Amino acid sequence: MGKIKGIFIAMWQVLTRLLPSYTIEFGPEVLQKRITGVFPIKVKKFIFVFKVFDPIVVIPPGTVDRIGVEVSLKVSIPGLLKAEGRGLIHGEIDYLGSTGEFFFFDPELKNFEVRGLPKSYQEEVRGLFESIMKSALSDISIFKFDEDDRKQKIAKRMLKSVKVEDERLKIEIGV
Repeated sequence: MGKIKGIFIAMWQVLTRLLPSYTIEFGPEVLQKRITGVFPIKVKKFIFVFKVFDPIVVIPPGTVDRIGVEVSLKVSIPGLLKAEGRGLIHGEIDYLGSTGEFFFFDPELKNFEVRGLPKSYQEEVRGLFESIMKSALSDISIFKFDEDDRKQKIAKRMLKSVKVEDERLKIEIGV
């Protein structure tokens, strides 16, 4: 029995060296299509009303595991205050094998600039905005393997690695 197992392992090692692996690459424009559909977001938190819109997918140069989403935002206290600005959120890519979907994971606010907001509200608004974006982005499926596409169906089963490199999302398929 041990010899058969050894032969099987040796055959498997030879086979895995012969079978090619390949990489599917996506630039920001492909991810942009998936994320754009979720916006605009309008949320009321305590006395503040947030409107988040115009998302732009950003893949920072030199990063190996994170992508970003930069958004415009308007925040107001109805009848009292109006402010607007931009926010940049970075997150990792997480893969859920059972569905073949890739999600934005562990979103983190990297940049937050709002004009017209008194300093006394800055930290509170920043914290609320980060909470809104974490909730919104964590639920976004940024890519899903197509079950009707034979190649993508195989790729779903043979996924080797997922990384962000050279300003592209790279999915390596192989044995």
